[in-house]
Amino acid sequence: MLLSAKTFPCESISGESGDTLPSDFGVPETVSRSRSVACVLMFAIGVFIQLSLPLTDLYQTPNVRGAFFAFIIAAFIFLFLTGQPIRAGSSLLLSYMALGIFLAVGILYSRAPVYGATKTILVVSYFWALGTVIYNLVDDISVAKAFLNGLVVGGVLLIGITAMAFGNPIDMISGANRYFRLRFGEEGNPIMLARHLALAITMLFTYVAMRRKWKDLLWCLPIGALGLMYLVATGSKGPMLALLVSFICAPFLLIKGIVARLSATVLVVGLFLLLAMGLLEVLPKGFVEERFVEKTQNLSLRLPAYKEAIHTIETSDPLALVIGHGTGDFGYLDLGKDGRAYPHNVLLEVAYENGLVGLSLLVVALACPLIALM
Repeated sequence: MLLSAKTFPCESISGESGDTLPSDFGVPETVSRSRSVACVLMFAIGVFIQLSLPLTDLYQTPNVRGAFFAFIIAAFIFLFLTGQPIRAGSSLLLSYMALGIFLAVGILYSRAPVYGATKTILVVSYFWALGTVIYNLVDDISVAKAFLNGLVVGGVLLIGITAMAFGNPIDMISGANRYFRLRFGEEGNPIMLARHLALAITMLFTYVAMRRKWKDLLWCLPIGALGLMYLVATGSKGPMLALLVSFICAPFLLIKGIVARLSATVLVVGLFLLLAMGLLEVLPKGFVEERFVEKTQNLSLRLPAYKEAIHTIETSDPLALVIGHGTGDFGYLDLGKDGRAYPHNVLLEVAYENGLVGLSLLVVALACPLIALM
């Protein structure tokens, strides 16, 4: 069922008899072995990205992120030992590397250096280090497919783990009170769970779109629908909105022709509207009002953080305006100590902590994928 490497015309060798030989024909055994190891590494990374959340929040496995960092280091060692040059990466990775360096510098003048160091490690590891490993390993279509397969398998396992932990989503949601939010463990983060579930659903349908074998919908649709119900139960509007936008944008990337693109977009929007109407019949009225109708309170609770960040930026001296107040410093501004706090807006957060320089680096990093698509 998983994606498999195929023989493409540009990757084949024609024999004297006119037969097409596999692309691995004539490839040294060491190169073929390195490719196999790269496939295993990329598959494992894809699976781990999805399973890291339940391992941490639900099963409380210690040192999961430490194991992840060790895995990244092992991947780099693998590249070095196979004699492959380690490439710095695309403009996207270079921009994240520059942002990571500037975040590290910002720790030096922050009033919350511990929180700033934690934040910098997460940004550098997940955005730059992991991205660089993937960029270096994915130099063959089979390796790229192994990574996508890992994300698909990890997403299916995540939805399965969620089902085993919480049972029937319809019964769970119908019996929920207005303040219920699905999460792994008492200290779990429902927003992070929603992000992972949204990624799982996206990868499932990406898998179907790439294979173009519509019989895959027979198993993909039930699993995706199950994941969507758990996603709704988290009560996190951001990941749901991102999922909707990704499905609306997909026709413009996968389908040719204006009429076909618009027709597919209208179909997607219509299906989501029908799905929303169906969910309104299942979801408790109190839950819907609290999470999706009357949640102006959520905005009102965040407005003081917005105003505090904006006011501090506006009244900053020229140096702080350029380089910020230090990575993690908003934690000190909000809590009065070295702790985790943020203004619920990444642009405001970076503008306050890392100034115009950090904000410019972040904007460049965010713009790179859009420029590449254009």
